[in-house]
Amino acid sequence: MSLYPIPWTPASDAGVFLFNQREYWSAHEAWEGIWMTAEPNAKKFYQGLIQLAAGFVKLQQRQHKGAVGNLRKGLEKFRGLDDAVGELDAPILYQKLVNQCRGVRVSLLDQGEARLLAKPWDLWPRIEYRE
Repeated sequence: MSLYPIPWTPASDAGVFLFNQREYWSAHEAWEGIWMTAEPNAKKFYQGLIQLAAGFVKLQQRQHKGAVGNLRKGLEKFRGLDDAVGELDAPILYQKLVNQCRGVRVSLLDQGEARLLAKPWDLWPRIEYRE
């Protein structure tokens, strides 16, 4: 089974670093330059990362609806990409990130906006590299 290659650049690594520092808007910006010039499937991959990051920007701003919506969009990009090409060849554990983000979205939906506004949020995923 062949893996679908995702182009990886220093900006990709910068986005990962920024995401892991909870600098989600800056991560979004780092990945946007790659997304804009990528071929269609790689474009979906980076757009998925960008939309997940946007979800966490909204979460930091305590905007429940925006967080849930952007996380949904990002997760849909990865699901569509998996359906289209199968497993991806990227240096990050993107499936682990997808699963963590799915958990955050479910938690947001279960707990509702009042919980988000009541106390600090503590479910922040990290992107890990493959070994």
